[in-house]
Amino acid sequence: MNQGLLIRWKGETVEWLIHDAGQPIQEGHGSIESLTEALAAMDPPLVDPEAAVLISGQEALITQITVPSKPTRQILDAIPFLVEEQIVGSIDDHFIGLGRREGDQLSVVVLRQEIMRSVIDAFDEAGIRVEFIGIDSQLLQHENMIRLLVEEDMVHVIKPQGVGVAMASNLAEQLIPSDLVMDSAPIECLDFSRDGAMLTSVVATSLPEVLVSSASDGTIEPGLLRYWARSGNPLAVNLRQGVFAYRSSRLKMATLIKGGLLVALIVLGTQLMANIAQALYLTSQADQLESEAKALYLSVYSGSQAPRNMARLWRARLSGTGAENESTVLSLIDRLSTTVTQRGISVQNLNFNAARGDLSMQLTGRTSDQIMRLSESMGAMGLQAEIGTISQEGDGVRATVRVKGL
Repeated sequence: MNQGLLIRWKGETVEWLIHDAGQPIQEGHGSIESLTEALAAMDPPLVDPEAAVLISGQEALITQITVPSKPTRQILDAIPFLVEEQIVGSIDDHFIGLGRREGDQLSVVVLRQEIMRSVIDAFDEAGIRVEFIGIDSQLLQHENMIRLLVEEDMVHVIKPQGVGVAMASNLAEQLIPSDLVMDSAPIECLDFSRDGAMLTSVVATSLPEVLVSSASDGTIEPGLLRYWARSGNPLAVNLRQGVFAYRSSRLKMATLIKGGLLVALIVLGTQLMANIAQALYLTSQADQLESEAKALYLSVYSGSQAPRNMARLWRARLSGTGAENESTVLSLIDRLSTTVTQRGISVQNLNFNAARGDLSMQLTGRTSDQIMRLSESMGAMGLQAEIGTISQEGDGVRATVRVKGL
């Protein structure tokens, strides 16, 4: 589904329409919080919709300025001074959105930066991704005719050049006709009022030649948002530019926070901390194993000094790079390990004395008979095994066995 979200910003409240390829799905009005609740309550919930927001034409100056056909950076920097006389207040407090350019005429939209920040921040905090912000009056712009938009409380005028104005309906009867009759372009009126009464009071008597389309008789969609969903308007200026350009990273973070994915980040952070803790634990274990490896090396090769790289030394020993008798001992240990393990006996310590040519083993087992049978097995292997001591230890026994004549 190609679902979209259209919103009219009215300060404290918003009006919205959820549509699928122009077909209305749901519409309503209220706070931004009520909008997010409506999105979440849909089945399935509408997550990260493509949202577009309209700001009232009463908040903006929609005009044209004359610039060179190929404006330079210096000319663009001069644009604020070209519109300064048309606004109330300091130009530094206003944002200028650039629209289409035809020849030396450039369409611009000017409104207070405070309004832009309020709109963007409000929807960012709500986790709603807004890639388009425009002026509602501009939705009616037509290339060849003047358009008049009539609503219950507002009247908008937009000319082909993109110059427009919006005003309260009680002012329209005095102001609009005098403005329109001075222009030779044909006039089309889109009346979205419920019963068409606004059209009669505003233009019917002064502009008898106007082409009328009315929501009350079904010739146009009822309501500006429905009209926008169905018709769109590529001529409208997208104010998400310059300092207010769409920033995907910022909106992505807002979506994460409001969409519940922050939980995933917390879990990820927790897992990261767990991994760090595990790494510290494994490092500690590695240090302990290193110490045990040194102790085992010194017990097997008494009189030697354990080097820093135990792994390299053990590989050297096992590969036969040590003395010939040491290689023989390592081969013997490999043979004995199978015999000892098969009999359920554990080796606690090994000590090879190269000077005497013997190997001492400290063993633990269940019974003394196990130790005696192991000694006999060593004899069958051609080894001279001598049992030193056997002592009771807990539920088992501890013994010392010396293999001589190596």
